[in-house]
Amino acid sequence: MKALRLDLFQETACYRKPFAIKISETYPLPPYSTINGLLHRILDAKEYIPIRISIQGDYESLVNEYQTTYFYKKNTVTKMPMNQHLLLNVRLIVHISAENSVLDELYNRIRNLEEFLSLGRREDLLRIDDIQFVELNEYEIDSDAEDDEEDEDIPKKEKYNLKHSIYIPKTYDVEFDGISYRLNNYYKSTRDKWEKIDVKFIQKGANFDSYNILLDEKEDVVYFNNL
Repeated sequence: MKALRLDLFQETACYRKPFAIKISETYPLPPYSTINGLLHRILDAKEYIPIRISIQGDYESLVNEYQTTYFYKKNTVTKMPMNQHLLLNVRLIVHISAENSVLDELYNRIRNLEEFLSLGRREDLLRIDDIQFVELNEYEIDSDAEDDEEDEDIPKKEKYNLKHSIYIPKTYDVEFDGISYRLNNYYKSTRDKWEKIDVKFIQKGANFDSYNILLDEKEDVVYFNNL
């Protein structure tokens, strides 16, 4: 399976949770809707384009900072300081699957950008460290795997340890301890009609001792939002 892989970096990032009021809390990774919005903006899309996305990555630390927040009510404007979570030195790996024509258009547009990109807040600039097409291959994780089984239809690995923290949709048949989120995925018409997806945020280092997994050429696992 062909996919487009993006290696991204942000010095600071806040992927704000929509119902965080007193504190601007952040997700540990950008939700699917944030990546979807970025890709559609790059494509200059006028309507929703079916895209499958896998999001993983890590950050160096999380800090708190104060920012002035403005509240608008009719003709009155008030302001107050609010605590905000901020991720530092974020590295993301995003895999994208779509029609070949969409992937080719994304690749060409990203390689020829004429403006800077941001992700999350407008001030959180996004650096694209690498963009490449990769081939995704399925592997079976089997602790009893032996070399003489390599000629089977699905190659086997004895084990796999998660290299980066990742969102895994609950529609996949995997069982790991993690943090549950209900993330915005995309909207087709208006912003109040989001399609949402239930996921688990699994931290790096998790041990896969069974299951079938998709790996790219750098042996990073892939879990797409849409099956």
